[in-house]
Amino acid sequence: MNIFHNAKIIATMGPSLDKETVLSKVINNIDTFRINLTHGDEETKKKYIRMILKLDSSKTIMLDTRGPEVRTRNKEELVLNKGQKIPIEHAEFFKDSFDTLYIDYNQTQGIQEGTILNIDNESVIIEVIKNKWDALMGKVLKGGLVLINRHIDFDGYIPELPYMGEKDKRHIVRGIEHKINTISVSYIKEASNVAEIRDFLRTVDGEHLKVIAKIETLDAIKNLKSIIESADGIIISRKKLLILADEKKATKIKNDAIKYCNTIGKPLIRNTDMNVASKKESKVHADTIREKIAEWIDVFMLTRDSAVAEEPIENIFKLYEIINEEQIPTITDYSLKQVSISEDDTISDYIAYNAYRTSKEMPIKAIICPTESGYTPARLAALKPSVPIIAFTKNDMAYRYLNLLRWVKGYKIADTFEYTNIKQIGKEIIRILFKWNISLDDKILIVHSSLEQNKAGMINGMELYKFKDI
Repeated sequence: MNIFHNAKIIATMGPSLDKETVLSKVINNIDTFRINLTHGDEETKKKYIRMILKLDSSKTIMLDTRGPEVRTRNKEELVLNKGQKIPIEHAEFFKDSFDTLYIDYNQTQGIQEGTILNIDNESVIIEVIKNKWDALMGKVLKGGLVLINRHIDFDGYIPELPYMGEKDKRHIVRGIEHKINTISVSYIKEASNVAEIRDFLRTVDGEHLKVIAKIETLDAIKNLKSIIESADGIIISRKKLLILADEKKATKIKNDAIKYCNTIGKPLIRNTDMNVASKKESKVHADTIREKIAEWIDVFMLTRDSAVAEEPIENIFKLYEIINEEQIPTITDYSLKQVSISEDDTISDYIAYNAYRTSKEMPIKAIICPTESGYTPARLAALKPSVPIIAFTKNDMAYRYLNLLRWVKGYKIADTFEYTNIKQIGKEIIRILFKWNISLDDKILIVHSSLEQNKAGMINGMELYKFKDI
C-alpha cells in the first residue's frame, strides 16, 4: 500500500459500509469519512462516528450539511401511481388535497421541465413536465405513498435556499460532542456566509472545525475567489456545475477554482463516480479521474459509490489504485508572481514557495514540515511539488486537516516534544516510510515556518541535508 497518497479519498458513509467487518477492509485506503446529514437518523450517524474512530482514531470525519429542507405540505398521505399526472403547488402550511402535491418551496417559477423530484429518499419519483409559473405539472415515474411532511431532493435543479438551517446547526453541535473535525456547507453564496458559520461555531465551542464550502449556487460562482479565501477548502461537483452553466463555462469555473486553490493553498475536493459494477462506466470514470489528477485535484469524494453501492469495497480499491498510479503527471510550474502572498502570513508563504521551487530544481527525496496549524504544508501541497511531504504537528485539528492535503503524510507528536528534535524523528520516519529505498546521499528538505518567533525550536527558513547527515 502506498503511504503517500497521490490524491486523498473521502468516502461517504451509508448502508454499504455499515458493518465493522466491511469498513475494516477499506479503512486504510480512506483519508476522510463524510457523513451526509440529508440521510439517516441521529443514532445511525453516531454509530458511524464510533465505528470509524474505533477502527482508526486518526481519521478525519466531515459532516455534510443539507441546508434548509424542501418538504411536502399535504395534510393527508397521498397515493401516487406510475404514469399519473399531478399538479405541484406551493403551500406554506399543510393543506387538504388528494389530487395536488403541495410543497413548501415558493420559487417554483425557476424549476425547469425535466427536473426530477425525489420524495423521501426516492420512495416516490416525479418528473416536472410543465411549468405554469404559479404551479408545476408532474408525471409520476415511480409510484408509492407520499407520507406527511417528507423531504424532497431535486435532480436537475438547485433550489434557492439559505446556506444553513437550524436542523444543521443542531447536528453540528451534536457532531462536536462526538469529535467531528470538519463540516462541508451547502448553498454558500458569499464569503460572509463562511464568516457567519465561524461565528456560530465559536458560540458552541467549535471554532477548531475546518469549514469546507460547497460551490453549488450562481452566487457562489460569482464570489468564487473570496469564498476560497475565507473557507478551508471547497467542494465542486461537475453535475451541479452543469446545472448552473453550459459545459464550456462549467469547465472554466472548475479550472479557475483549481488554479486559485493551488496558488492560495486550499484543497479542492471533487465529487467522483467509480461504479465497478459496470465495466463500461468504470473505465469512463477511471479515465476521468486520471485526467482530474493531472489537473491537480487534491481530493476525490465518493458518494453513492461508497454509501449505497453493491460493491463499495471494489469501488474504493479501484479509486485508490488509480490515484496512486505513478505515471500520472503532477508537475506544476508556478512562478512567484502567480502565487498569492497574504499580508498575515507573508513569511510562511515565501518559505513554502521557495521549498516548492527547491524541490523542482534539486533531486530531493522528501520534504519534512513541522507545523502548528497546518498552514505551511497546505500551501506547499497545493503547489503540487513532485516529492512527498511529511508533516509533524502537536495540534489535533491540524493533524486532521492533513488528511485533505495531497501527497502529505501527517504525524501527531506529543505536546512535550521539542521541535529542535524534528530532524531526528524525521530521519526515523523516512527510514520506515521508504523501507530502505533511500540512499545515504539522498537529499531531504526540512521546512520551518512560524509567526511565533519566540517559540522554542521554531524558526523561519529551510535546511537541506543529505540523509546521512541529518
